[in-house]
Amino acid sequence: MSGENKTVAVTQSPYPFDAEIRGRLLALMESGIKQAEIVRGSRVQSAVVSQYLNKAGNLYPGDTERFERAFKSWLNRRELELLAGIPTISTTISEQIVSAAKMVMRCGIMGKGIGKAGIGKTRGATLLQTVEGLNAIVIFASKETGYKEFIFRELCREMGIRGPQKGPKRRPMYVELEKRIREAKPLIVVDQAHMLGKSAIDFLVELWNATRAAQLFLGTRKLVEKLERDEQWASRLDFTFELNVVVDGDTNEVRPLVEHQIKSRLPELNGEFKQVASLCEKLATHGSFRRVEMRLATMLYLSESPRNKDRSWAELFDMAGEFLNAAETEE
Repeated sequence: MSGENKTVAVTQSPYPFDAEIRGRLLALMESGIKQAEIVRGSRVQSAVVSQYLNKAGNLYPGDTERFERAFKSWLNRRELELLAGIPTISTTISEQIVSAAKMVMRCGIMGKGIGKAGIGKTRGATLLQTVEGLNAIVIFASKETGYKEFIFRELCREMGIRGPQKGPKRRPMYVELEKRIREAKPLIVVDQAHMLGKSAIDFLVELWNATRAAQLFLGTRKLVEKLERDEQWASRLDFTFELNVVVDGDTNEVRPLVEHQIKSRLPELNGEFKQVASLCEKLATHGSFRRVEMRLATMLYLSESPRNKDRSWAELFDMAGEFLNAAETEE
């Protein structure tokens, strides 16, 4: 036998990680997003990001779940910005939602924030994930996701509980979920809560009964109507925050976001900014910020047509309105 020394390569086993979150980050990097942007957006140290996204798997040995929450928060904000076409900024509505969140956290209760569609509830919910001390878990409900199993899976993922969530192992997982929520006391936020089904609401009420971890439902007036159908739901979620913007002679809470929308969406306005802003303010007052965003996007689309090259932005505003109304009529 040879007396030569042999070097044996030691491979490090990857640590547990959330496959969905890590997969989303890797997909972004494959699309051309640099690691520096992930670091800057999520505010997670560069060394941690490098270890977490290592080709061999997650090689970060510390509290991975804490960083995964930061990654998910940034990913959700980024997707919202891409969907809306403009960066998410603090608004009057988001500030009202933060105040509501702090109140239900301080009291350890369930509460609801009610505002009309398009007013900015989703932006406000997303920004809650960046507020220090709230430890907010934000779930975005829809017709496809407003059921009990989805809510259960999302909460398990957020609380770092991994594994099968059906069959005989479900009960121990629910017990563990209760335990972790009771200990961590996160704020559970459900956006578009008017989309929740009966079993999902029952589940969340039971979870509050067991943990006393604060919950905030955000939705339209339909949420109030839904909750009034069940005495237990209504009593648990009786605390209500009315979300609205004020526009009068002395106060204009619409203007900051409208101006931000215009600057983010349209190119040089050639001196028409004030006029377009006034038109958009009226639209936001009588409609919603989402309507403003749709109108601006349509204006930009129409401006690219050669036959509209001499049109003013004010003319394009009216043309965009007609264009959108025609599309709604056809549907």
